[in-house]
Amino acid sequence: MSADGTIQVRSLRKSFGHKTVLQNIDLDVASGEVCCIIGPSGSGKSTLLRCINGLETADSGVLKVNGEDFGYYETDHAYHALSRKKLALQRTRVGMVFQQFNLFPNMTAQENVMSGPVLVKGQDKKKAAARADELLASVGLDGHGFKYPAQLSGGQQQRVAIARSLAMDPEIMLFDEPTSALDPEKVGEVLAVMKDLAKKGMTMVVVTHEMGFAREVSDSLLFMDEGFVVERGDAREVLGNPQEARTRSFLEKVL
Repeated sequence: MSADGTIQVRSLRKSFGHKTVLQNIDLDVASGEVCCIIGPSGSGKSTLLRCINGLETADSGVLKVNGEDFGYYETDHAYHALSRKKLALQRTRVGMVFQQFNLFPNMTAQENVMSGPVLVKGQDKKKAAARADELLASVGLDGHGFKYPAQLSGGQQQRVAIARSLAMDPEIMLFDEPTSALDPEKVGEVLAVMKDLAKKGMTMVVVTHEMGFAREVSDSLLFMDEGFVVERGDAREVLGNPQEARTRSFLEKVL
C-alpha cells in the first residue's frame, strides 16, 4: 500500500536558541485526511508546518512524509542530513501556502503558476502555460492569467498562490493561516477552493483561526499551546466537547 500523502511525526523537538518551540510532537495524518491545527499565537503551529515542509530542520525526533524519512537518512543508527538536491526533490511533493501570498510581483498570474514546473522541473513552457491556465480556472480565476499581482485582490492573489503550489503536483498541501491577511469578504473565496481540494482527496494540514471551516471540512483537529499538543481528535468532537481545560478556555474565547 502506497504511503504517498501521509505524514508521521514522532517526538519532534525544535528550539530557537534557548526557546523550545516544539516539545515532543506526535502526529499522524493519513492519505486524503484534512487536519486542522489551532491554538494561540506562539504555540508552535507554523514551526510544525515549516518542519514538515523542510523550511526548518527539527532538532530531534522522527519525521516521515510520503512514507520517506524527510530531510535526513539513517545509516548505522546515525542520522545524516540529505543533500540540498535530494531535500529539494522531497519538497516538490509538499505544497505550502503562506499567510502572505509571496507571489513574484514582476510576473503575471500565469507566469507565477508556471514558475515551479519550468524552473524546478524543467518543464516545457508551452505545456506549463496550458497547465497554469487549467489550474487558474480550477481556483476560479479563468481569464486572469495575464494580470499582475498588483491588479488582483488579496483573495485572488491567495488563489494564485494555491494554484502555484498545485502546479508542482504535490501529494500534500500545507496551509499556514491562508485567510488571515484577507479582508473578511474575501475569506470565503479561498476557503471554497480549499473545500474543493478536500473533496478531491488532497491530504491537507491547515493552521487556521476559521473554526467554521475546521468543523465543516477537517477530519481531525490538533490544539497546540506552548509547543505541546494539548488535545487531538475528531474535529467536531474536539470543538463541541473538548476534554482538556486549556482547550476549553481557548475555544470559549474564539467561538
